[in-house]
Amino acid sequence: MSLDGEEIKEEDREPGPEVTPKLFRKWQKARRGSIVAEDMTNPVWAWLFRGRVDPYHANERFKSRLGKILGSVDFPDEPRWAGCRMGQSRTELADGRVFWIAGEHEDYYDPDFFIYNDLIIEHGDGAVQILGYPEEAFRPTDFHTATAINGGKEILIIGSIGYPDDREVGRTQVYSLNTDTLAIEEISTTGSPPGWISKHNAQLTEDASAILVSGGDLLTEDGFLENIDDWSLSLADFSWTRLTIRNWTRFQVARCDQASLHLWSYEMRKFALDHPGAGFDREADLADEIGTEPNMDAYESLYRPQMTHTSLDPQDECDEDWRTKRIDVEGVHVRYVDNMDHVTVTIEGNLDRTIVEALAEDLHAKLALVENAECRIKWID
Repeated sequence: MSLDGEEIKEEDREPGPEVTPKLFRKWQKARRGSIVAEDMTNPVWAWLFRGRVDPYHANERFKSRLGKILGSVDFPDEPRWAGCRMGQSRTELADGRVFWIAGEHEDYYDPDFFIYNDLIIEHGDGAVQILGYPEEAFRPTDFHTATAINGGKEILIIGSIGYPDDREVGRTQVYSLNTDTLAIEEISTTGSPPGWISKHNAQLTEDASAILVSGGDLLTEDGFLENIDDWSLSLADFSWTRLTIRNWTRFQVARCDQASLHLWSYEMRKFALDHPGAGFDREADLADEIGTEPNMDAYESLYRPQMTHTSLDPQDECDEDWRTKRIDVEGVHVRYVDNMDHVTVTIEGNLDRTIVEALAEDLHAKLALVENAECRIKWID
């Protein structure tokens, strides 16, 4: 099978004979290191990592493999260790080692939700080494970047979503990992940092003097917003320089009651109408949720404002998904993003204020029809 382009052998997804019932019970829980670079390598975690096995399927596969010997495995009160994660970085060095850093598993409301602060090293001979760290040495980190610097002697870890209590508006989290000693040290930076950034891109400059950071999300007093500017981190003195100031107009449209939007249910309804008999029609459920019959006309014109514009093909854009739609208005790209509880509109250039306000009112009116609810416009500075 393939996971995000990485080939996982099916045999790696099954526990080997070295993973005994006693060992599985001992190591099924997630845990932190008690000292810096504590070697926590064990057969259970090595199996889960090699097979990218999540806690639920680990339990199911282990029971299936060992049958009557194991019987049922109780769910622990604490999160269980996960081999498959989101927001985990992968950095390959010239010596053949691959460094997998931290990441998270599941959503915050799930019993197995856990943000890791560990290091997994794949060696050239296939051996797996798993190292733990105390939280005071390396905070739980996810959706960061990890860039090899100084000829691979260090890996610079930039950004994180992290747990809410660890987040700090305006500060950018930076760590340095020594690839020889495997110690992790937090770096104090100066200058104009991007702020609490995550899901971004980081690229070493050609002369290896700095790391360029772009894209992703930034934490603000109003929550996470898309980062629309670029920054540079000098590796000589760890000072930040802001490279761009894009004064793009942005606004959000949401329900006044702050409830989640139903755009995904509408998308499934549209799919069912386009593909009769496919079994995805949730018209009755959607009607119950919004309190009226779904307004498919309003939904299908949600991102088609009543002004001259051109819809842009998502295949011509980078990293697009179903939540993002683009149009062109007078040569300026206008981007709509479904953020689940609101729609964010970014105008990537200069448009006359009357056109901007017309775009906002058009989306506001249609979203109110789609949701059968009062909606509001919020302008983002």
